[in-house]
Amino acid sequence: MDFQQILLDLQKQAKQAAKEHNLEGKLQKGKDLGAAALEKLKTDRNTQVAAAGAGGLIAAMLLATKGGRRFLGGTAKTGAVVGFGALAYRAWMRSQGRKPDAAVEPAQIGYVTGKKAEPEFAEALVRTIVAAAWADGVLDEAEKAVIDRALKDSGLGAKDRTILSNERPEAETLDKIAAGASSPNHAAQLYTAACVVTGDPTGAEAAFLSRLASRLGIAHAHAEAIRKEAKG
Repeated sequence: MDFQQILLDLQKQAKQAAKEHNLEGKLQKGKDLGAAALEKLKTDRNTQVAAAGAGGLIAAMLLATKGGRRFLGGTAKTGAVVGFGALAYRAWMRSQGRKPDAAVEPAQIGYVTGKKAEPEFAEALVRTIVAAAWADGVLDEAEKAVIDRALKDSGLGAKDRTILSNERPEAETLDKIAAGASSPNHAAQLYTAACVVTGDPTGAEAAFLSRLASRLGIAHAHAEAIRKEAKG
């Protein structure tokens, strides 16, 4: 699976979603947006073709949550990687009681900011996004079935489909995510992505974030600072 391409496809889908929906507004409930996106996957052939890639399917899932819509809004503007480095840097500085320096480029101090991330980090980021999107079980069985059918139609193999449908054991997923974090800054950036996707976390999402922080080796105070920064 080309995880770098998935992130690029996700940005394209995010830009389309930004045109069709007020991602920052409250005129439509997130559940309705998610349901509408999934309904298009069932009935609209043009949508099925456009979203055949994994990026489109991830976008449909993210539309169902407030945090997911915020994630897509940011992705539409900067991509799925750019921006998280800045958020992670600001959170780290504030956790140390220091004011972030606007002149500092996150890339210069070890955060990933390129539009096309390295393969290992891209895989870890995709896995993080998917795991965070599924963390509260917002999709019902019928919606999961739609995504599964769309995944099969996309031509992806069974192994790849289990990644995007989050069917692998959580411990294995967390291990895979941690393997893509080659530095503490990379780990913080992945955790930042999860926090943005979950938004105001439910009990299940908060528990997932706690386990993710533990597996990534992120200290409690640092994790709390990231969660605050991710909420904006």
